[in-house]
Amino acid sequence: MEKNKDLQKTVQDAIKSEPLLNAGETGVNAKVSRHLKKFIYLASLAVIGIFLNGCMAGYVATEPVYVEYARPAQPSNLHVWINGDYAYNRQSRTYVQSNGYWEKPNQGRTYVSGHWQTTPRGNYWAKGRWQKQSRNSNNNNNKR
Repeated sequence: MEKNKDLQKTVQDAIKSEPLLNAGETGVNAKVSRHLKKFIYLASLAVIGIFLNGCMAGYVATEPVYVEYARPAQPSNLHVWINGDYAYNRQSRTYVQSNGYWEKPNQGRTYVSGHWQTTPRGNYWAKGRWQKQSRNSNNNNNKR
């Protein structure tokens, strides 16, 4: 009987799961985990770099010449004309003009036209945008 118990204990010790648990800390799993963490970190940095690079303005030495084009008829008295913006083409390293359009403004918002900014690095186009009207501008408009 004791021989059977000793034999069972020996077999159980041989197939204990403790070495498998320790393998995660010192074996192949630890090496793969470490490399996977580095890969994820580097991939994240690359994605952030690409994203931020795409958001950066392109700088040019001189502003492109504005091209006049025919303005379509106003759809209604509620619509306002939005002048076209410039988009930076990274391949040709130039700005390309886009046509303007009619748009119905949202209540409480005014359109700020795009404009050229000059910096020590060169010129870049600051896109036009809709912004909330300030209370002071409403009061000034009502006084006129």
